[in-house]
Amino acid sequence: MYFTDTPALNSIEAIMKKLPYGTQKGGGRFRSPYKYTKKDCDCRLCLYHRKKGGCSLPVCPVLDIRLECGAVTLKEAVLSAFQDVPHTPFQRRLAKLYKRKDDLPMIFQNETHKRIFEAERTKLRKPDNRALAALYLLTAEHSLWISAKHHIGKDGKVDLQSVRLGNISTDGYALWKAVKELQTVERQISQCELSDSEVISDRAFRLIVQAMTAARFGASVLTEQEVRHA
Repeated sequence: MYFTDTPALNSIEAIMKKLPYGTQKGGGRFRSPYKYTKKDCDCRLCLYHRKKGGCSLPVCPVLDIRLECGAVTLKEAVLSAFQDVPHTPFQRRLAKLYKRKDDLPMIFQNETHKRIFEAERTKLRKPDNRALAALYLLTAEHSLWISAKHHIGKDGKVDLQSVRLGNISTDGYALWKAVKELQTVERQISQCELSDSEVISDRAFRLIVQAMTAARFGASVLTEQEVRHA
């Protein structure tokens, strides 16, 4: 029953009748989403897990959730992201860099990279995964960052036409091409280029595949604390 007599006032009155503190009409309150733990994300609890063969799917359907609670390593995420790439030389290079047991994960190449990325990330308004992945690449190379930092919008999108690269390193140019691919979703770097260590260094290769992994599975890929000093 409404005490007002127009649709506009009826809608205002309906809002005023709602109970405080987010209590719904049917009872109960709105609550924040459940935060999964590593224990929750044990693969043995999954419907797709098989006792003998492990996961029956090629890529974990909830890998993004497992990343958020730390149940997946960087190596697992990267290998999952590129599992379906049919290019053999690329897969060989990926395996060489990410399947070594004695290799340490590299999220940020040094403390400066991490500091600038985290500081700039807080300035953005609801950036999507691709925007954060691009920011991760832009802040990895000093000359690239100097060229691009004044052309990034509040949503993290780069005004690609306004950026003037100037004197930039080979690695910096490779990272820039990856940034353009992330933003335009158009192929900028071929699998052959990524497979050739003489064209793209191991350092740039790692940064690019990790950025692409973050674009696919979420920014949780970039939240680990390990830092490798260049």
